[in-house]
Amino acid sequence: MLLCLLAVFAGVSWQQFLQRQQISRFDWQGLSISLDGIQLRTLAVEQQSKGADLNIEAQGLTLEWRDFSTATPFWQHIELDSLNLDWQANASAPSAPSPAIDLLQLLGPLALAPQSLKIRQFTAQLPCARGRCTLQGDLQLNKTSQQPLAITLQSNLQSLDQGQVLTLDGQLERTVDDLDLQLAMQVDAQPQLGGTLSLRKVIDDSGQARNEFSGAIAAPNLSQASTLQGWLSQWALPAGIELPDAPGAAALSANWQLKLAPGPISVEQLQQASGSIAASANLPEPWPVPGVGQVQGELSLALDAQAGQWLAKHIKADLKMQHLADSLQSQLPAVLKSDEIDLSVQPVEVQNTPSGPMQESLRGRNLPLQIRINSRGASNLQLQGRVDVANTLPWAVQLRDAQLKANSKTLQFADWKAQGIDATLTLDGYADAHQLIVNLEKGSQLQVAQLSQPRFSATKLNAVLDGLNLKATLNNPALSDWQVNGPIAFSAKSLQQAALKSQSWDFNGTVDADAQEQSLDGALSTGSGLQAQLNGQNSAQKGIELNATFAEVFFRAGNPLKSTLNDWPALLDLDNGRLNASANLRLTPGSYPLLKLDLASKGLSGIYDRTSFSGLTTDTQLSLANQRLQAEVKHLTLTEANPGIALGPIELRGRYNAPLNTLGKGQLTLAQATAQVLGGQVTLPAKQWDLKQTDLLFPLTIKGLNLENLFAAYPAQGLAGSGLIDGSIPLHINAAGFSVEQGQISARRPGGRLQFDNDKIKAMGASNPAMKLVAQSLEDFHYTTLSSGVSYDPDGQLLLALRLEGQNPAIENGRPINFNINLEENIPTLLASIQLSDKVSDIVQKRVQQFILKRKQQPTPKDTQ
Repeated sequence: MLLCLLAVFAGVSWQQFLQRQQISRFDWQGLSISLDGIQLRTLAVEQQSKGADLNIEAQGLTLEWRDFSTATPFWQHIELDSLNLDWQANASAPSAPSPAIDLLQLLGPLALAPQSLKIRQFTAQLPCARGRCTLQGDLQLNKTSQQPLAITLQSNLQSLDQGQVLTLDGQLERTVDDLDLQLAMQVDAQPQLGGTLSLRKVIDDSGQARNEFSGAIAAPNLSQASTLQGWLSQWALPAGIELPDAPGAAALSANWQLKLAPGPISVEQLQQASGSIAASANLPEPWPVPGVGQVQGELSLALDAQAGQWLAKHIKADLKMQHLADSLQSQLPAVLKSDEIDLSVQPVEVQNTPSGPMQESLRGRNLPLQIRINSRGASNLQLQGRVDVANTLPWAVQLRDAQLKANSKTLQFADWKAQGIDATLTLDGYADAHQLIVNLEKGSQLQVAQLSQPRFSATKLNAVLDGLNLKATLNNPALSDWQVNGPIAFSAKSLQQAALKSQSWDFNGTVDADAQEQSLDGALSTGSGLQAQLNGQNSAQKGIELNATFAEVFFRAGNPLKSTLNDWPALLDLDNGRLNASANLRLTPGSYPLLKLDLASKGLSGIYDRTSFSGLTTDTQLSLANQRLQAEVKHLTLTEANPGIALGPIELRGRYNAPLNTLGKGQLTLAQATAQVLGGQVTLPAKQWDLKQTDLLFPLTIKGLNLENLFAAYPAQGLAGSGLIDGSIPLHINAAGFSVEQGQISARRPGGRLQFDNDKIKAMGASNPAMKLVAQSLEDFHYTTLSSGVSYDPDGQLLLALRLEGQNPAIENGRPINFNINLEENIPTLLASIQLSDKVSDIVQKRVQQFILKRKQQPTPKDTQ
């Protein structure tokens, strides 16, 4: 009866144990018991928990009675012929918020391991980065002691891809707070990788508990790197991501000794660690480095850390990097993306000092290095120089006697395109946690073969940057404040723009800029001789302001404006006098551009079309504001203008105001407009005109025009006279051109004298008594009345309806004689003929001849009917 009760109790306890362990299945077959132990032919266990599902199938299980214990694990010596394990994480299980490794907890279950465990063949289906991965091999584990826990481990793992065998040998010693681990890896019995790891709980000087994490990794002859990479990639890399094949050989080593905050080892802890790390690598063939690319060459370095601040104690590198990772390339502008980078870092003897002085903050704590970087890709970059790195806190780095060379075939930025870029910068620099300083030295320059934009292009640009300095304040580690100042010079062999002719341009000046305000000051000159002093400023609040004061232009020496401006009037030539000009441009945020241009000339002489002029002196101001143009002529005098008849002096004062989109339809206001003509004066009254009107009237007043001067200029044989003429000429301007209707002129009392002694008129009078009387009368005609209606059409035809009243004392005792005479003359042709008969410049003569030829080729009104 007691045995039955014990059996029932044992069965109930066993079921309760299975339920607590969440074991849903526990089956075995082929049970046998002997003096050596218990044997099971097969064993199947299924465990279902919240975190994972576990299936175990074992064959040939032996549980030896030797060293049997009443505490777990009960059997201290276990052997299995084969073991199949399928472990699958539950998708609904919460994931860890951050990667952290608690080594003591991770290796804690080994305390429950038996004194010896031997598995002759095992297959494990486990989670990995690619979903599910298979692990095959054998395993032998032995405990060498219990306090502290000491375990030796040997496992042979089969590589499914290549059929090779990976052997792992390990030794573990663990106490409650400490851990020592040694691992060695072989591939087909060839040693490949070895490592040690130690974790100690220590009390620092302040009495706080810290983790001391130390270790070393060595691979002096890593000849099976490809095998290791293939095996590890399936566990560490997600599906679809493949690394380039690892090289056939390499030599790697690393050791570290770090003090960490208590708790599981995490990235955050490592970032705040204190201690030291040393590493070296010899990669005779390109080696794939995740996040970097393929790396080839030699590297050795030693770093010290204090609370996460890493400082270099030793650096030596001779590396070539190819096929840079996309994650690294994507952070760079297109022009800086590289296909290949060569990096050389070599220690420098302390006595080999460069020319520049060392920063005081680095004295006595600097690690001197010589660096050389060559980058080939969209742009080619070369940097070499002396670098001094702080080897104690606070960190600092200084660059001396450095030279940066860069060239690129093409650089595209928005709609700007630069071709043939070549830069050479000789520089010194310094940086620490608070500041950044860069000084460009002699020989620093930037050259661009061609710079173009839809409305602009320039060739052979050169920027000289000697003496340019950059200072910046750093703030974790962004630039919170910066300043650039120093001399700067630009030149272009040819600059083309819609308003400018192609020629060379040069600028020499200084720049002073910071995050709030930028200014530029210097001298600008062109190949044609145009010179200006420029001053420009820009700020976020005030916008851009540019002032230009042009050097006085002496037109006797040439006309730089004509050689600079595409819109210079083709018919205007200046050969004497001088011009002063200044300009001010403002571009305020949220407002229209404001432009002011002051022009002052003195004694300008030259030719406009077929009119020569001299003595032009003016004070004029042009302004552009609120999308309107205003031109004000404060004073203008012209000594003489000669379109065929001399005019002058001419005086003018007035202004013009118009919207930019309709410049020809503004408001014209004249305060003064007078011209001396043939001894008299032509005046336009002070008035305002709205040029939007289709027909404009300009009422001209003539006073005191001297007939003697008129007849002296008029190319009619035998014509002379005297008297003064007054009148009014209503000049109309419209789309057809210039015209006059119902104009009136008359002689001043008491009149004057006309003399017309012409052989052709006398010949006509020989056969016509009426013409004879007219000819005789006009040989000496004393008039008391001379008046005429005046009309002028857009084709240039002048019609005078002339009335004369007077007498010839030699005819019939001076009896009164009245004449009504209609005179018609083409004024442009008349003026052209006068000019050809006079001594004029070759330019005027050529233009007059072209004008006459053009008029002859035009069809007459009869031809068009």
